[in-house]
This record gives sequence, structure tokens and C-alpha cells, in this order.
Amino acid sequence: MRTLDCTDLKCPLPLLRLKVAINEGDEDPFIRLITTDAISLRDIPAFCNRAGHQLVSVTEGPPHAFDIEVTKS
Repeated sequence: MRTLDCTDLKCPLPLLRLKVAINEGDEDPFIRLITTDAISLRDIPAFCNRAGHQLVSVTEGPPHAFDIEVTKS
């Protein structure tokens, strides 16, 4: 599982970093995003839903942790 540490980054940077990581591709389809930005609790699940990625788990913090399974488009 790849880990994106977006601690202390404010919206929209955690979402943008997630999009970059997805576009870079990797053999491991799992990403853990860690952030302290409360808006991410709304934005990350909405993005995963729209993009067709599986949000495996959410841990509310702070820090908040999102485990995401990336699906190939």
C-alpha cells in the first residue's frame, strides 16, 4: 500500500495529490491518504464515488486516513 502523507495541507491539495498518485500508476492498487484537513472527509469520498475508485475505509481523526483501492479506467 502506497502512503500519501498530506498532513497539514489544506483543501484542495490532498485531493490533487491523490489524483497525481492515481495518474502515476503503480502495480499496487491501494493508496492510504493521511490528512488533517476536515474538508477531505467530504471531498475524498465524493471523488472516489465519481471516479469509480473503492473507498475501503475511513478513519476520522485528526489525522484522517483514507484507504482507497484504485480501479483502472
